[in-house]
Amino acid sequence: MALLAERDFEKISVKDICEQAMVHRTTFYKHYEDKHDLLLRGMKEMHDSLAGQTGLPKVTSLDESLPQYFVRVFVHISRNQHVYRLLLCGTGTSSFQTLMRTYLAEGCEARLRRSQRQEGLHFSVPLPILAQFYAGALIGITTWWLENDLPLTPQEMAHALMLLLADGYHAAIDTPPGERKREKSALTFSHVANPGGNGD
Repeated sequence: MALLAERDFEKISVKDICEQAMVHRTTFYKHYEDKHDLLLRGMKEMHDSLAGQTGLPKVTSLDESLPQYFVRVFVHISRNQHVYRLLLCGTGTSSFQTLMRTYLAEGCEARLRRSQRQEGLHFSVPLPILAQFYAGALIGITTWWLENDLPLTPQEMAHALMLLLADGYHAAIDTPPGERKREKSALTFSHVANPGGNGD
């Protein structure tokens, strides 16, 4: 993080990292393939830590679990905003954004597939595309939030995100002919993420 505060990630070399950490290059390459592998593992550890803090159930309805999950995500980001600003804002952050988008999309796609199996849903949009849409939306509005010094509360951010995602999610559900399309209720999709609620 100290190096990221001084220069762009793409300008940081393995030699710089080793000197900062006071380890030999041989030791570095015993644990990591390159600096991108180091960044990816660090991101996974950060995400796993966040997942543990948010406590999102592994088996639950998307409509019921995601709103409160996103409230806690934004609370976590606000508490660690210095780190996330280094990783998401400004120039030289494309590598991290790409890794983060891929990682989030993979997790989202797995959750969508689980929901598909458990709830018998069929999507008219390929799940990888839907997952990339969600991941990109989260990263995009998070970056905006950080760049503008957190003008909205975590609850307001979660509420806004769920309103935006609700129509995309319900529109992607493929309803067989003759059946009534599921009601696109943003209220159902965001009832836990009420801006007046408590994110802690």
